[in-house]
Amino acid sequence: MSEVYYILTGRGEMHIDEEAQTVESGSAIYIPSNARRFIDNSGGEPLIFICIVDPA
Repeated sequence: MSEVYYILTGRGEMHIDEEAQTVESGSAIYIPSNARRFIDNSGGEPLIFICIVDPA
């Protein structure tokens, strides 16, 4: 199942398989099916995001 993370507040580093990118409020990240993923909070405030999963 694929996912989309939408960052509401904070700043972090999104890791998808072997790639990493900085994310912050307003960022939307597509994660393909079967990808390894994790997100680290790299800022000074809580990292709050919505995760949308397909299929639901």
